[in-house]
Amino acid sequence: MALEVIDSIYGDYKKQLNDLILIILAKEYPLKIGEICHRLQNEFHITLSFQAVRKSLNVMVERKILALNNKTYCIEKNYALELKRLTDQAMNNYFSGHKENKSLPTQKAETISTYEFEDLIKVDQFWAEIVLDWMYNLKEADERVVLFHGPHCWYMFGHLALEYNYISELQKHNIKLYYLINGTTLLDKWASQFYSPWATYKINPKRETMKTVIGVFGDFIIQYDYPDEIYNKMEEFYTQAKTLESIDLNNIAALLKSKSNIKVVVMKNKVIAAKLKEEMKSKFSVKKS
Repeated sequence: MALEVIDSIYGDYKKQLNDLILIILAKEYPLKIGEICHRLQNEFHITLSFQAVRKSLNVMVERKILALNNKTYCIEKNYALELKRLTDQAMNNYFSGHKENKSLPTQKAETISTYEFEDLIKVDQFWAEIVLDWMYNLKEADERVVLFHGPHCWYMFGHLALEYNYISELQKHNIKLYYLINGTTLLDKWASQFYSPWATYKINPKRETMKTVIGVFGDFIIQYDYPDEIYNKMEEFYTQAKTLESIDLNNIAALLKSKSNIKVVVMKNKVIAAKLKEEMKSKFSVKKS
């Protein structure tokens, strides 16, 4: 009979050994078999043989749930990302009342998909998932470039640590980043201090009104338009900040979480993406691929 444990700290459903191992490694890694056995006993009050735990670990490695390196175990990053996508979709479908399918299109040949989100923070989180999913599936010979064009880079105001982790992960995989920003305010220039060590950050010399955010990477184009009310408040926030001391962080935080209906379009089209990349690269004097 399979081991089953109920621990209300981690939910009331019955957990088997694989579930318990994931809980342990989600909190601490990498761990050796003996360390995992010790934590099973201390945290869940169960004693299993070394062989039983090793058997489960081997199965999880074969299924690419866990990674084994120098006799220590950790959760595979791709598996963790897949769990996050599934959890996000479940939370969105079951708790927000919104039933639209948000499966990522990065493995399909040529697609165009539309997604709806209730605030800018959720849009940015989805944007990062799309880019990272593309990155994790790159082949060695694939071009590793992400181009961005938008009015402002507010992402460090919305979730600085997550933005840092996102860019750090791209850097680890040798992705070159290019940010073209239409805003010319103090905050747009100040944002370069955060992005410049990681990316090519350029303020568009042509002052143009732009309500669209667009990203191009591989064969993908992702874009959305700011709703008018949010765009106007965003512009007000940026133009009114004449000094760093005058920044109203509560204002921008509330704006990024304000409820709206933001449609994000994700297109996979090799020809269109190539043309957009060529046009966007010309703004940075980047050589054609």
